[in-house]
Parts: sequence; structure tokens; C-alpha cells
Amino acid sequence: YLYTSWDLHLNIPSGEILMTNYYIGILQIVLAVVCLVTLFLFRNRTTQSKLCIAGIIINFILLLLMLFIYPDRIFPEIEVFKYQSIEIVYNPWCITSILSLAFLYLANKFILKDEKKVRDADRLR
Repeated sequence: YLYTSWDLHLNIPSGEILMTNYYIGILQIVLAVVCLVTLFLFRNRTTQSKLCIAGIIINFILLLLMLFIYPDRIFPEIEVFKYQSIEIVYNPWCITSILSLAFLYLANKFILKDEKKVRDADRLR
């Protein structure tokens, strides 16, 4: 079975869709919008840092849903899976959320570092 951001379907071309999960796809779109807005708030570093933290939280929730909650709690309740063992193949684009989490952390770290430099420079004036 192939697990994407929008559904779970058979791992064959044009496979039957067993379950749709729009929540994960919508969360990824919200995360992309938050990151895009954060990118253009470079003049207001405190708001930028808060949005970065919000992005980290959204991304962490997204990873929990994709990697733990859906495969362990939701998928076994589907009638098709009750009497057979399943092997789930994750779409590579689902796994890129791990990289996104790391980059959001680094972005927030350097935003706070930049804010500290600006405060130190203002103190010297």
C-alpha cells in the first residue's frame, strides 16, 4: 500500500483508493503558507520567530500523524486490514517533512541570533 499526503491506495499504477486523509494534505498546505509568510516578515524578527515556532509545531503534529497515528491507530481499523498484515510504503515527499522540521529549527535559531545582534548594536548607540 502506498501512503501519500492525500490518501492510502494500492501500490500499483491507478490503484484503488482505500482511504482518503485530507487532514495531512491540508496541514502541509498550511505549513507551506506559514513558511512563506515567515519568509517575507524579515523586518519584524519577533513575529518571524513566533511564526517559525508555529511552523515547527505544525510540522511536528504532521509528522506524528503521518508516521505514528495513522499507521498504528487508524489503518488497522479499516476492514481490509483487519485480517492481514500490511506493509505501508511512504511516498518520499511525505518524508521530506523531517527535513522541513530541521530547516525550521535552524531558521528560528538564526533569527534569534540576528535579533540578539540587533539588540546589542542598539545598546551601544
